[in-house]
Amino acid sequence: MELDHKAREAIEDIINRREGINSIQTQLKEDMKAVAEYLAVKPAQVARLISLVERERAKGDVLETERGVISAAESMIPVATSEQAT
Repeated sequence: MELDHKAREAIEDIINRREGINSIQTQLKEDMKAVAEYLAVKPAQVARLISLVERERAKGDVLETERGVISAAESMIPVATSEQAT
Protein backbone atom coordinates (compact mmCIF):
# COMPACT_ATOMS: atom_id res chain seq x y z
CA MET A 1 0.00 0.00 0.00
CA GLU A 2 1.39 3.35 -0.97
CA LEU A 3 0.25 6.49 0.77
CA ASP A 4 0.09 9.75 -1.08
CA HIS A 5 0.18 13.12 0.67
CA LYS A 6 -3.62 13.30 1.09
CA ALA A 7 -3.83 9.82 2.63
CA ARG A 8 -0.95 10.57 5.01
CA GLU A 9 -2.66 13.78 6.17
CA ALA A 10 -5.94 11.94 6.74
CA ILE A 11 -4.20 9.22 8.76
CA GLU A 12 -2.25 11.77 10.80
CA ASP A 13 -5.52 13.59 11.51
CA ILE A 14 -7.12 10.37 12.76
CA ILE A 15 -4.11 9.63 14.97
CA ASN A 16 -4.19 13.15 16.42
CA ARG A 17 -7.91 12.96 17.14
CA ARG A 18 -7.48 9.56 18.83
CA GLU A 19 -4.74 11.01 21.02
CA GLY A 20 -7.10 13.86 21.90
CA ILE A 21 -9.86 11.44 22.79
CA ASN A 22 -7.50 9.42 24.98
CA SER A 23 -6.43 12.60 26.75
CA ILE A 24 -10.04 13.63 27.38
CA GLN A 25 -10.90 10.13 28.65
CA THR A 26 -7.99 10.28 31.08
CA GLN A 27 -9.13 13.70 32.30
CA LEU A 28 -12.69 12.44 32.78
CA LYS A 29 -11.43 9.46 34.75
CA GLU A 30 -9.44 11.74 37.04
CA ASP A 31 -12.42 14.07 37.45
CA MET A 32 -14.65 11.16 38.44
CA LYS A 33 -12.05 10.00 40.96
CA ALA A 34 -11.96 13.50 42.45
CA VAL A 35 -15.77 13.66 42.72
CA ALA A 36 -15.83 10.18 44.26
CA GLU A 37 -13.21 11.18 46.79
CA TYR A 38 -15.18 14.33 47.63
CA LEU A 39 -18.36 12.27 48.13
CA ALA A 40 -16.46 9.50 49.98
CA VAL A 41 -17.70 6.84 47.55
CA LYS A 42 -16.07 4.60 44.97
CA PRO A 43 -15.48 5.97 41.44
CA ALA A 44 -17.72 3.19 40.10
CA GLN A 45 -20.65 4.70 42.01
CA VAL A 46 -20.03 8.08 40.39
CA ALA A 47 -19.79 6.39 36.99
CA ARG A 48 -23.09 4.59 37.65
CA LEU A 49 -24.76 7.85 38.67
CA ILE A 50 -23.52 9.59 35.53
CA SER A 51 -24.65 6.67 33.38
CA LEU A 52 -28.14 6.76 34.87
CA VAL A 53 -28.45 10.51 34.34
CA GLU A 54 -27.25 10.23 30.74
CA ARG A 55 -29.66 7.39 29.97
CA GLU A 56 -32.55 9.21 31.65
CA ARG A 57 -31.82 12.35 29.64
CA ALA A 58 -31.54 10.37 26.40
CA LYS A 59 -34.64 8.22 26.59
CA GLY A 60 -36.47 8.79 29.87
CA ASP A 61 -38.13 6.25 32.19
CA VAL A 62 -34.73 4.83 33.12
CA LEU A 63 -34.89 5.90 36.76
CA GLU A 64 -38.41 4.52 37.19
CA THR A 65 -37.29 1.20 35.70
CA GLU A 66 -34.28 1.10 38.04
CA ARG A 67 -36.56 1.80 41.01
CA GLY A 68 -38.68 -1.18 39.98
CA VAL A 69 -35.65 -3.44 39.80
CA ILE A 70 -34.38 -2.25 43.19
CA SER A 71 -37.82 -2.73 44.72
CA ALA A 72 -37.98 -6.28 43.38
CA ALA A 73 -34.51 -7.03 44.74
CA GLU A 74 -35.44 -5.62 48.15
CA SER A 75 -38.53 -7.81 48.26
CA MET A 76 -36.33 -10.88 47.93
CA ILE A 77 -34.21 -10.03 50.96
CA PRO A 78 -35.68 -11.19 54.25
CA VAL A 79 -36.25 -8.51 56.84
CA ALA A 80 -33.91 -8.93 59.80
CA THR A 81 -35.75 -9.82 62.97
CA SER A 82 -34.62 -9.00 66.47
CA GLU A 83 -33.75 -12.70 66.93
CA GLN A 84 -31.32 -12.59 63.99
CA ALA A 85 -29.65 -9.45 65.31
CA THR A 86 -28.67 -11.11 68.60
